[in-house]
Amino acid sequence: MQFVSLFTGDREAMAKGPPTPEHMDVMMKMITAKLASGALLASGGLGSRERLGARVVRRDGKVTVEDAPKGDHAFFSAGGFSILNASTREEAIAEVKEFIATMGDGACEILGFSFPLMTAPGGPTPKLPPMGGVIPYLTVKGGAKAADFYQKAFGAKEVQRIPMPDGRLMHCHLEINGGSLMLCDEFPEHGYAHTPSGSYTMQLVLDDADPWWKRAVDAGCEVVLPLDRAPWGDRYGKLKDPFGVSWAVNEPAKKG
Repeated sequence: MQFVSLFTGDREAMAKGPPTPEHMDVMMKMITAKLASGALLASGGLGSRERLGARVVRRDGKVTVEDAPKGDHAFFSAGGFSILNASTREEAIAEVKEFIATMGDGACEILGFSFPLMTAPGGPTPKLPPMGGVIPYLTVKGGAKAADFYQKAFGAKEVQRIPMPDGRLMHCHLEINGGSLMLCDEFPEHGYAHTPSGSYTMQLVLDDADPWWKRAVDAGCEVVLPLDRAPWGDRYGKLKDPFGVSWAVNEPAKKG
């Protein structure tokens, strides 16, 4: 999931003058390291929006160009924007906190992309969970609530969320336990109604099942089969989430 961050500083902070060479050296080392790790996709300085900015507006089919809004804030002269590669909003916030602690006084706006970041051929590639094999794609009632619940119950990381104007999800991509899970809302008006089914189970194979089991039950999953030693030697249990989806927790028996 990608986020754009816009750093701003008030006039008092900007009046202190440009960053020192030492300050710039620290910033460049941080940016270089984060670009190399993939946590940062792009970064650059922005000039004052009052002097260099503009606003292009379309109203009733007519396009006009206006001066940029004036106010007490101007963009930082260095590190003014970044495109972050983060799994969650919280991870993006943590990255911005690290940046702003180095940059100095000011504020930062964080905006998430609704669609994946598009880049030119050879450009940066967003980090994505494995996309091979068979990927479950669920149709549920209450897609946004389901996506939020899976983050709480199963530690899911949100890769992408595409909402419709009415709040339903056209698509959501999650990463759980190193694999992908996709889901969407039902759209009966387009022939995609929700059909409850008990013929499939989402299987989690885990080294340590207990914390996963406890987190899911505490979040609101119903225990269908208690987690216990199964006849084949593994520890195994089954749950049902509030959206009618069955989950199995499997801890393979230790060898030797």
